[in-house]
Amino acid sequence: MTRPEPTSPTEPLRDGLPHTQRRARRPNTTATLRRSRSDRVLAGVCGGMAAYVDARPNLVRVLFAVSLLPSIGVTGLGYLLLWWLLPDAPPA
Repeated sequence: MTRPEPTSPTEPLRDGLPHTQRRARRPNTTATLRRSRSDRVLAGVCGGMAAYVDARPNLVRVLFAVSLLPSIGVTGLGYLLLWWLLPDAPPA
């Protein structure tokens, strides 16, 4: 099924679905970004990010470690900020 072209540049594309069906296609947005209590090496930031994006925690840790050198420490500063700003996950 192809999407119809707009008739004018200011008209948005319409897909012909009712509002309730368009909402059903949206991803689940109930997940919140929190530091992990159970899967932590230092502060639980990478474990919490992995849980938020549904990835393996070790993969997130490796990507973080690989990004440290090219970013000249900006990634490390981001980690420290997330450590300070993100709340701990509730106890399981």
